[in-house]
Amino acid sequence: MNFSSLRILVVGDVMIDRYLDGRVERISPEAPVPVMRLGKEDNRLGGAANVALNLKALGATPLLAGLVGDDENGLVFRRLMAGNGLSDALILTDPDRCTTVKTRLVAQGQQLMRVDREDTDNIGAVVADELLSRVEHLLEQGNIDLLLFQDYNKGVLSPLSIEQFSQLSKVYGVGIIVDPKARYFWNYVGCSLFKPNLREIQQQVDFTVRPVLEDLDKAATVIFDKLSCDSVMITLSQYGIYVHNGSTSVIYPTDAKVIADVSGAGDTVISVAACGLAAGMPLGEIAQLANRAGAQVIAKSGVVAVDLAELKAID
Repeated sequence: MNFSSLRILVVGDVMIDRYLDGRVERISPEAPVPVMRLGKEDNRLGGAANVALNLKALGATPLLAGLVGDDENGLVFRRLMAGNGLSDALILTDPDRCTTVKTRLVAQGQQLMRVDREDTDNIGAVVADELLSRVEHLLEQGNIDLLLFQDYNKGVLSPLSIEQFSQLSKVYGVGIIVDPKARYFWNYVGCSLFKPNLREIQQQVDFTVRPVLEDLDKAATVIFDKLSCDSVMITLSQYGIYVHNGSTSVIYPTDAKVIADVSGAGDTVISVAACGLAAGMPLGEIAQLANRAGAQVIAKSGVVAVDLAELKAID
């Protein structure tokens, strides 16, 4: 398991995961709500940036393309990138949008509320063209092993941009792996690996999809028909990971024993899948490794990257 030679381009919605940690010791006299005394604030890379962080933790070199707003949070995001040894050369600043921030209020280890600051409309044509131009310039230089679409429905990935990025990847012979969201779920035609979670595919088909092979095979057939993709991976939360390589399918049970926080688990799984796919690993081995990585991160609080040394230590 050595991914150090891989260069993976991530295109998608970047954000900050902000944690306001404190204590609740009384109820407000103004309304029946808890009063939290703030102890500390912690900012972490989120969304597609957390995927890039996971790729780096796995030993690969991530190249992250996305955008932030012309605001203080945009500066915070860039500082987080630098602090984590990631380049922001493909991160644009859009003066017409805010930087996406998910703020979680946590007291005594319990999340009380999440507040989202975001724009979800598709990005403007000028910024979209600039992002496409930078990505094309990178692909022209070669040495990109895989393109990873990380969609959070925050506007970077529109039907047009998905098509344009996909066309570029085909021109330069780069495979595509996709972590989709609902709005443009069926726009990723011709990708190498399509990875929704169980809830997402349940919302997209008109039949029941339980975490059993018969239902998942039926859902995979729809995915293959609509997207003409090479392979399908469906994450099943506590039930593990389902994979279909176009001819055979398997469910690999989860390795999770402790669940502290599921935030960011999907980011870890898609990162492992991307590295495995780019390295030529069999789909079953990718799923088993992704299971172990996912179990590792959900055992920890907050959005965290996978620990490669810990992952290698697992028999």
